[in-house]
Amino acid sequence: MQDVYSRIISEVQHPSRYIGDEVNACVKDPAQAEVKVALAFPDLYEIGMSNLGLKVLYSIINERPDALAERFFSPDFDFEEKLIAANEPLRSLENRISLWEFDIVGFTLQYELSYTNILKMLKLGGIPLRSSERDETYPLIIGGGPCAYNPEPLADFFDIFVIGEGEEVIGEIIEGYKRLKGDKANRAEMLDTLAEIEGVYVPSFFDISYNADGGIKAIKPLKKGYEKIRKRFVKDLNDAPYPTSQVVPFASLIHDRISVEIDRGCTQGCRFCQAGMIYRPARERSPKEVLRLVDESIKNTGYEEVSLSSLSVGDNSSIMPILCNVMASHSNDMTSISLPSLRPDTIKGEILEEIKKVRKTGFTIAPEAASPRLRRVINKKITDEDILGAVKHIAAADWISLKLYFMIGLPTETIEEIENIADLCYRILRDEKKIETISVSISSFVPKAHTPFQWVGQRKRDYFREIHNLLQKRLRGRRLNMKWHDVSMSLLEAVFARGDRRLGKVLAEAVERGCSFDGWSERFNYRIWEDSFKAANLAPEWYAERDIELDAILPWSHIESGVSAKYLRSEYEKGMGEIITDDCRYGQCSGCGIMDKDSCPTLKRGETEDVCVDTPLLSHSPVVSFSYRLKYEKVDNCRYISHLELGRLFYRALRRCGLPVSHSQGFHPHPKISFGLALPVGVESICEYVDIQIGDFVSPEKLLGSLNGTLPAGIKILEANLLTGGYGSILQDIGGVRFLIRIETESPERLREIVENYSSKDDIFIERKKKGKVKRINVAPLIGSLNVTLIDKKLVDVDILLLRIGESMVKPNEAIEGIIGGECHYNIKGIKKIGVEWK
Repeated sequence: MQDVYSRIISEVQHPSRYIGDEVNACVKDPAQAEVKVALAFPDLYEIGMSNLGLKVLYSIINERPDALAERFFSPDFDFEEKLIAANEPLRSLENRISLWEFDIVGFTLQYELSYTNILKMLKLGGIPLRSSERDETYPLIIGGGPCAYNPEPLADFFDIFVIGEGEEVIGEIIEGYKRLKGDKANRAEMLDTLAEIEGVYVPSFFDISYNADGGIKAIKPLKKGYEKIRKRFVKDLNDAPYPTSQVVPFASLIHDRISVEIDRGCTQGCRFCQAGMIYRPARERSPKEVLRLVDESIKNTGYEEVSLSSLSVGDNSSIMPILCNVMASHSNDMTSISLPSLRPDTIKGEILEEIKKVRKTGFTIAPEAASPRLRRVINKKITDEDILGAVKHIAAADWISLKLYFMIGLPTETIEEIENIADLCYRILRDEKKIETISVSISSFVPKAHTPFQWVGQRKRDYFREIHNLLQKRLRGRRLNMKWHDVSMSLLEAVFARGDRRLGKVLAEAVERGCSFDGWSERFNYRIWEDSFKAANLAPEWYAERDIELDAILPWSHIESGVSAKYLRSEYEKGMGEIITDDCRYGQCSGCGIMDKDSCPTLKRGETEDVCVDTPLLSHSPVVSFSYRLKYEKVDNCRYISHLELGRLFYRALRRCGLPVSHSQGFHPHPKISFGLALPVGVESICEYVDIQIGDFVSPEKLLGSLNGTLPAGIKILEANLLTGGYGSILQDIGGVRFLIRIETESPERLREIVENYSSKDDIFIERKKKGKVKRINVAPLIGSLNVTLIDKKLVDVDILLLRIGESMVKPNEAIEGIIGGECHYNIKGIKKIGVEWK
């Protein structure tokens, strides 16, 4: 079975998504774990491995001696097709365990348009979709994350939802499950007991009835004392576990950096923003704890960029001490810093000067609305002057590009206020000549549960199309580019954000008809969704576009986010009245209901402790550098790592060793690491070479030992040599490469005869496709010597030398294809690079 899975990995694009074995991955003995937890993220590896919540839970669970956590991600189409064709289940990255063999499967519910992927993963994992179809022989299916605050569209498929912050409750769930498993409890007994844990929601313990108009008539609890589910949250972030040895992927992630959460929650109170409501109260980590996490994370991962994670990082009362200390400690090792969520009124010159000390990371400003009136409606407490002042600071700090984020379809919005978006962009370009380009991102308003605008219907799709056309006409010119969200995707997001349990039929139907990866515009097919809604006799517009009465029972009325319905209603009314609610960080409690006023940990300016942290003195960057040439092997799963991925892998390994890698000069410094010829993905090698430059002298023996102590299994340094005097680059010095190619054939003697007679051919042609065009190339001059060895009745080894003439070289599989052609049927079983011919 494992061989089948490995073969599938070798046949797909981007195989590094599926191989596991990354640095800091935790591979435990399954036999020693009393509770096995599958952490499943319903999107591609590159998306899921960027998720901080998954990293936190992975660390917490694997630190327990009685449990293990292993990772699953949605396979791409090519991988999925091959799994199905081979009748092979979806397996974990760590121990290649089938999904159905785990005790608990925990899905991250991050985005409504990933719901089809959840059902696909259950099917691929051999698990019945509906909870009613599963007994205790199948794992418990648990969901958590922001979408769990209205989990009703998924109620048919999940046993349990966690309402709130997972690190607060996961230990109790594991302890409860372990005890119940030992008592041989059945599924009903398990759910009944686990429901006693605060924050655990068992949807089967509620009965939902509906009115004739489709609205909810009643939500009836079926378990005594189980009327409301109140969220769990961490009271003090300084006491919360946080991973400093995060997994370092081979593949490039969407957010490929260390993420250190400096605070959680937001008190700005934007009325459309679900995160700002459900993550209350606002809590800050102490600066000393933040710096400890940053230092340890850089040391353990080798990452070259740190993101200070926050919903509104500029509101953190210690942002400047944190920022200055991080840069003082790590600018010399070329660690850059990014602040993902600065409000315009918090963008100051001093912050920008710190950020750009190493390299400039991207800058996004989110005005959301371009008119003062509409910003009052949504409670966005910024002015045009704040926005223009922020841009002035950005331009003065020598940034030349800017991204602006706006939302359309907001309640009470007018066409004139849409026109204001273009007016603001042109004013920025007129006032700030240094800004060369503005990328304008346009999203559509989606009403979300537990927000003041949860009662407001979404605008019709024709309205959004009209606005897109208007803005396309207005936002023209070489300095402006505009991106927008597909209107049908936004409609579907609103449907599931405000939906009820009846949507489970639609979801299952859509999956059966082939829907998945609906959050990807190139894969989204709304026609299938229309047919699925018709099959369930439901209308998506009813869910998304209707205004809901303020006293109506909502699908999520039994889920308590901590923010009271009274507060949400008051905020809705204030929004319609264009009245601002002040930020409670500045002294006045807004009465949101999350906690008692006296015990709420939301910080006020001037009351933070530990803001003074000792700042280390900056040392000068090294002027002298020492060059080394390393010979290494790249075998086993590491043969699936691409040339680009290999560069990041070595750079981060050198950083984990604490070695001062030399960098180029300029605005975007690059490490001085240069490789030999790119090895085709999937090909093993015992003779790869890389040149590195380091700012301090290290003995070759110590360098070899240090790197081998931190490189992943499958990559091993074989030799390390100090380069002195004049030396050429690896690419200049290589004259040819030897490969050993193992071939399977029913006619080994005939194949040997064909291959050994290749020298009698004056021309050996292959075909290469590039940009839709086919080019015939004569590779005969690029083939040196070869030897053929019969291994058995079906296997043949070909030892072939491929020459490098100028920039031209042929791949080993191309050479074999050109030599054999159609004269003999064969199958290449493996390729290994075994030698280098130097000029």
